[in-house]
Amino acid sequence: MENKSEPTVNKNQKKANLLDHHSIKHILDESVSEIVASRGYAEDVRMSNVRLFLGTVIIAVALVAQFYKKKFPENRDFLIGCIVLYPSFDLNIH
Repeated sequence: MENKSEPTVNKNQKKANLLDHHSIKHILDESVSEIVASRGYAEDVRMSNVRLFLGTVIIAVALVAQFYKKKFPENRDFLIGCIVLYPSFDLNIH
């Protein structure tokens, strides 16, 4: 016999820590993504891939600037170039 007084638990039920806004945002994003996918729309991740690529370029510029073989007075122009490149790529991410 089935006990009808026990609440039924949904298999897709998600739990979030209500005090953690990142957890709430993650659950909301995941739920919206599932709803949109269930309606037949395909997920387009091109923008995310572009942002990841630009982030990788920013990291590469920072590493090259940090570990360039010449010291400060000699590499002044190179560092200025890196400083100009960094925000130009960073603005494209946001």
